[in-house]
Amino acid sequence: MGSRARIYAQKILEKKEGMTPFERVKLWFDVAGSEGYEGHDRTLPAHLSLVSATLEPTPSNPHNSRTVFSLTVPKELCNMSGNLHGGAVALIFDICTSTAISACSSDGFWDTGHVSRTLNCTYLRPAMEGQKVFVESEVVHLGRRMGQVVGRIVDEKGKVCYTCEHGKAAVGGSAKI
Repeated sequence: MGSRARIYAQKILEKKEGMTPFERVKLWFDVAGSEGYEGHDRTLPAHLSLVSATLEPTPSNPHNSRTVFSLTVPKELCNMSGNLHGGAVALIFDICTSTAISACSSDGFWDTGHVSRTLNCTYLRPAMEGQKVFVESEVVHLGRRMGQVVGRIVDEKGKVCYTCEHGKAAVGGSAKI
């Protein structure tokens, strides 16, 4: 586990008691955006705003977690045509869908980090520089070690611009189901 992931995990352990899903997701962005971190994903906390993070377990989906972020597409994440770059779309989905897991992690369950197994993005319509979009993520399934999250980037009218399926693997000891 990288040093920033360790810092995040330690902060979660220190504050976990009584933390809301929103606070867990916000904490990840606070750590990723902190001074001294130079990772590739450091650029996102400056552009994404957390709108909501919820955990609403049901008998059929005990890890029913959702996050929504807003983003006004910045020039530095665009291609030469002025559209959100495909690589930026993948980075946004990688981070945002992962935070949906953070919102529903618990002691001994998906709380020591996770890595991507697959990330399949579909590009339906472009998001233009300066356009406001929303990044919606939802946990579909979390097992002992493997999980799946889906994501959508939609414009202000609700039109879908991009979608993804993100396969994840738990790192460390995720023992509970």
